[in-house]
Amino acid sequence: MLDVKVGKKQRIPGSDYKVTIKDYIPDAELIQEPVNTSDKPDNPAIYVKLFGSEKATAEGWLLAHERNYYEDKKQDLRLEYIWVSSQQELDNTVNSTEVTSAKVSVTISGEYRDYPLDLNKVFKLEGTDYTIKMLEYVLNYGDRRPVSEQPQDNPAVQVEINGPEGTEIRWVFEKFPDWDKMHPAKYKNVKVTCSGIASTYMAKNTVRLFQSPEGKQIIVYIKDKRVAETIPWELGKKYTIADTGNQIMVSDYFPSFDFKKEVIKKSDTVGIPAIYVEAEGPAGKVGDWLFSNNQYATWYTDNNLALVYESTGESVKHYTSKLRIEENGQTIVEKIIRVNDPLKYKGYAIYQSSYDPEAGNFSGLQIVKDPGIPVVYSGFGALCFGVVFIFYIKPFLRKKQKKAAEGH
Repeated sequence: MLDVKVGKKQRIPGSDYKVTIKDYIPDAELIQEPVNTSDKPDNPAIYVKLFGSEKATAEGWLLAHERNYYEDKKQDLRLEYIWVSSQQELDNTVNSTEVTSAKVSVTISGEYRDYPLDLNKVFKLEGTDYTIKMLEYVLNYGDRRPVSEQPQDNPAVQVEINGPEGTEIRWVFEKFPDWDKMHPAKYKNVKVTCSGIASTYMAKNTVRLFQSPEGKQIIVYIKDKRVAETIPWELGKKYTIADTGNQIMVSDYFPSFDFKKEVIKKSDTVGIPAIYVEAEGPAGKVGDWLFSNNQYATWYTDNNLALVYESTGESVKHYTSKLRIEENGQTIVEKIIRVNDPLKYKGYAIYQSSYDPEAGNFSGLQIVKDPGIPVVYSGFGALCFGVVFIFYIKPFLRKKQKKAAEGH
């Protein structure tokens, strides 16, 4: 642990690394703005608005390679954005009513590849020294029931990546495509996402928005598993979804969707401090913002140096998570937890280890159980008894025996 100061370069003892704190913000906020990075369709995305009347009832970005669908459970309505690689593929799929196939997508150095969810099959990542294998998938991560009995709450795939530095096994979450950014990974240059796992059923009303590199754009309305209507679509125009009372509009299109990230100061008082750190080592200089509320390390390029910023203030402790434990549909215990104040139940301790600092949409939980604690405490007790015996009881017994011997 280093006690650092702004502008001071410090060497990490016993290593070739140096770190410099370039800037400090006492109360920082990370702002993310959707941007288009190029005209090449590397990561196509569309901004879709769903209208119930004159006002939009739902709107947001659909990403072709990640979050490519939206569901309205009340209306049994599903919107899908489907990017096809060619006009021929569009012609072959536009009249199909099949559900989206589950797939795993891999991005290496800006190059994007899709692979079917085929368990235990080794896929060679073309043009690289990497291979990937899907080990297993679940519909609700952490659910021990068979996959057929799991709700589609948290779909995930466990993948095995083999590359120049050996094997790495990681979980990939369909609803949290940026999970790898918050957790240390051996291959930081390899981004893996999954999709289609939670879309193994057909909603009563399904609207598919097709798009191809040639500029062909088609809306397909599927009702009761039959194609009811097919029409071309253009940006900024509303289209009526027959028999639903809804209208749909694609208001924007980014061929290469990404986020522009900016760290700003919210106030001059200490809230969520952040520092801009520049790490210098064998692979050159790398700089990034570190937030005090991020419990996960930021790794240097060669993965041999990890940086964590810990504020001496109390800001992290202000964040809480409300937990509820149920058994057989009945609530057993409820508690609001915070850092170092876990919920304990049946020998388990559930800690708040992290949280989403940007939108507060999720908490990171750590579940700990140490069945050896009673043994450890028993050992401490035996040790304490031994010390008392050696320094107090044993000398007393010897003195008593000596007096008894002198009396005879």
